[in-house]
Amino acid sequence: MMKLKIIRTDVTNPYENLALEELLTMNASEGEVLLYLWQNAHTVVIGRNQNPWRECDVEAIKRDGIYLARRMSGGGAVYHDMGNLNFTFIARDDLFDIAKQTDVILLACRLLGINAVKNGRNDLTVEEKKFSGHAYFSTGGCNYHHGTIMMNVVPEDLSKYLNVPDSKLKSKGVASVKSRVTNLVDHISDEELAGKPLPVQIETMKNALVLAAEKVYDAEAISSDAPKVPQHLIDKYTSEEWRLGVRIPFEKNIIHRFEWGEVEVQLAMKGEYINEVKIYSDSLETEIFSTVEDLLRSRKYDAAEIGALKAPLGTSATANEILKYIAMSI
Repeated sequence: MMKLKIIRTDVTNPYENLALEELLTMNASEGEVLLYLWQNAHTVVIGRNQNPWRECDVEAIKRDGIYLARRMSGGGAVYHDMGNLNFTFIARDDLFDIAKQTDVILLACRLLGINAVKNGRNDLTVEEKKFSGHAYFSTGGCNYHHGTIMMNVVPEDLSKYLNVPDSKLKSKGVASVKSRVTNLVDHISDEELAGKPLPVQIETMKNALVLAAEKVYDAEAISSDAPKVPQHLIDKYTSEEWRLGVRIPFEKNIIHRFEWGEVEVQLAMKGEYINEVKIYSDSLETEIFSTVEDLLRSRKYDAAEIGALKAPLGTSATANEILKYIAMSI
C-alpha cells in the first residue's frame, strides 16, 4: 500500500531547508509520497537558472541581512518571510502526480473557507490574485513539487527585494508585483481564525494540508522526524558559487520573453566567434539551458550558422526556440 509521510521542521535557515529538501528527494522511497512543510526567515529564493543581479536587489539583500538562496527547480524569484509556508511533495515516478498534489493545496484552502483555484501552469489564486507559485524538479526517477503559500507576507518587502521585469508584469496584466499577489489571511472566512496570531494561522494551514493529503490520497498520514543533513549539502546551498553563479565578461546580451518564460543570453566574443555563453531563465525547465550553451560555444556569431543548429533529439522544443530567436537577433 502507498504510504503518506509528513515531515515538519522548525528550522528557518533556507540553506539547511533546501539541503534537506534535496536529501529527501534523492532518497525518495518506493511506494511513498512525502509532504515536507517548512518556512524560511527573510529570504529571496531564485530559480535554478536565474540571474540574481537582474532578478533581485542583491545590494539591498546584503545590506538588510536577508538570505539569498538558489533552489534546484526552475521558475522565478520569490520572497519568503515567516508569513509564508512552503510545501514540498516528494515521490518517485510512479506516485508523482502534479494534479493530485495541487488538489491537496486547493482542498486545504477550502477546509479553511478559502475559494482557491488553479490559474495558468503553476499558480494558485484567490479572486484572481496569486498566493501560491509552484516549481518542479526531477532526476533519476526522483521528483519534487514545491511551492509557497502566502498566509501573511509583508507586501512591501516583495517589491523591495524583487526586480520583476516589466515584460513579465505586462504579460500578467498587472502594474506591480504587490498588486498581483494576495495573503490568505485576507480571505479566511472564519473570523476567529483570521484574528489569531500568525503562528496559529500557519499551524492551522499545516494541519489542513495534512488532512487534505489524507483525503486526496485516501491514506493515513505518518509523521516522521527529519533526517540529519550532511554538512556538504548545506555548504553547497550556502556557497556563493551556487547562489550567485559564475559571471562572464559578455559583449552581447539578448533578452526575450517567450510564452513559457524569459531568457537572457550573454555572449562573450573572441573576434567573430562565441567564446563563452551564459543563459539565464525563469522557465520551469532546468536542464536545457546548458545544452544550448554547449551548442553555441565556439560557434561563429552568424545568423545562418546559429539558425542551422538543432538541439539533440529528446531535448525540449524550448531549446530550438531559443536558438531560433538568437539567430533572428543577429
